[in-house]
Amino acid sequence: MWSDRESNEDFLNFTEIADQVATLTSRRDMLPVSIGVFGTWGTGKSTVLKLVKARLEIEDAPPLVIEFDAWLYQGFDDAKAALMEVVADRLLTAAAQDKDLLDKVKAFAARVNYFRAIGMVADFGVGMAFGVPPGLLTKAGNAISSIVSGHAKPGNADELKEIGKEAAEGWSKLIKPEKAKTPPKEIEAFRKEFAEILEKLDRTLVLFIDNLDRCLPDVAIGTLEAVRLFLFMPRTAFVVAADEDMIRHSVAKHFHDPNGPHVRDYLDKVIQVPFHVPRVGVEDVRAYMYSLFVQQIAPDALSRVQERLLTALQRGWKGETFAANEIEEIAGKPVGLLEMLGTADRLAGILATAPRIEGNPRIIKRLLNAVVMRRALAQSRKMNVDLATLAKLAIFERGTDAEATQALYSMVMAGGTDAERLIAASEEFDEGFQRPQSPTSWKAHEAFIEQWRSLEPRFRDPDLLHPALFLSRDVMAPSHRRNKTDAVAQAIDGLLGVTSLNSPTATRIIGSLGNDERVAVMEGIVSRLREGDWTTKLGGVHGALLLGDASAEARRVLQALVTDIASTEIHTGLRYALRQKKYLGEG
Repeated sequence: MWSDRESNEDFLNFTEIADQVATLTSRRDMLPVSIGVFGTWGTGKSTVLKLVKARLEIEDAPPLVIEFDAWLYQGFDDAKAALMEVVADRLLTAAAQDKDLLDKVKAFAARVNYFRAIGMVADFGVGMAFGVPPGLLTKAGNAISSIVSGHAKPGNADELKEIGKEAAEGWSKLIKPEKAKTPPKEIEAFRKEFAEILEKLDRTLVLFIDNLDRCLPDVAIGTLEAVRLFLFMPRTAFVVAADEDMIRHSVAKHFHDPNGPHVRDYLDKVIQVPFHVPRVGVEDVRAYMYSLFVQQIAPDALSRVQERLLTALQRGWKGETFAANEIEEIAGKPVGLLEMLGTADRLAGILATAPRIEGNPRIIKRLLNAVVMRRALAQSRKMNVDLATLAKLAIFERGTDAEATQALYSMVMAGGTDAERLIAASEEFDEGFQRPQSPTSWKAHEAFIEQWRSLEPRFRDPDLLHPALFLSRDVMAPSHRRNKTDAVAQAIDGLLGVTSLNSPTATRIIGSLGNDERVAVMEGIVSRLREGDWTTKLGGVHGALLLGDASAEARRVLQALVTDIASTEIHTGLRYALRQKKYLGEG
């Protein structure tokens, strides 16, 4: 299986765009500069940032590189103040060997405390004009407006008193009265010190801002405004990775004006040089899957294979390509690789064009992870299911929806001539053949399903699909009296809510499941956990651990996930629980 995080490897010929971004940040005559790396979710923006960073780190005079993920701070801290604090911390590290400069950086860092204390970075407009700590304005304004409008609540007056108390305490703790200054003067001093520090260091500061489009509108816009107001100075470069449409949505929400011209113009004003992650074509998808399969089966050969694949992609404009047997040869002909490469060749076309996939690298990786997981389960159960069959079914699931997928599975399990004809390709029938009426849930996906029918294998004998269908968590065996879909879904939700390894609820839920259902439930839980933040107290892990105790096959599903994320910084409590259950060693 493959990690769902951004990659340090270039599997999609992103090196060219990364080199252009790195070159721009390295040119002193272009600074300050703001660069946008735009693309929708999963298209590779974060990977581009990783490649740019790697490129900058090998320069003769590498810049100070700072990575800032605004989404990590949302809900826990003021992201704008956190941004400036991250910058200050990096400067403290860089100045550690220069006593005079270190003192200057410490004074600079202290100003961040000032901004945090008065909340200026969160709300600096009106407060700057009147010399009032602006961060208190919104909170106080709500209470005042309630009183003025005649809708005051009993606690509004007390709330205003409390706000005054908070203001006094905040100022006394973080700012000595004799050193307190007006916000405009502090901003001016902040910018001046920032510029002087960078000049003294004689280094460029390159700040990567990622996941901005995952933030709430005010956080996204406020972060960009903080960059513009506080940090956009000589010797600085900013690289912002975001979804353009999501940022424009944030602008509209922030200014409460969805149709204003600033919604269209905002990014053009903030971002000077925009780059767009290239749209992925069929050859790109082939190369991407080839790289993933080689990485899994013959990792020592990956660099050699990558060199050949990237060369072919860069020369694609003149018709150069690559073949499965050629890549197998370069990789040293490892067992099983040629089968995987053949599967990649068959799937690349539909993965590049299917409406709900469209060549998205992250979606493709997740789909392949699901396929590999199901094949591992099939092998453990001694079920004769090939990779191509599992992949074709997974593509149907992704390219349609749950209702259309259930209709396919139910129809195949029921059997009959209509089922055979509904999943067979049109060219397999004589002219004038009338296909049986498709399920209603297929109507919205007709063009995709027609393309899907022509994929190999053709499923001419639907009975051969039965083992593969049982590997899907949403499949219902006809002999089951109850609706397995509902039972599995309810069990997933129930176990995700378990927070203890001594849960009677978990024991009851697991005891009500058959072994096939336990595996299906574990697959569902794992798919949720894969998206979670393992550095926090991630919900659902305890339920998964108890389920793993009850089923060896379900345990293997969870073990695959734990192995995949073991390199991350797992929360101490989760790590302890995983060690207790022998999913992690003591190292």
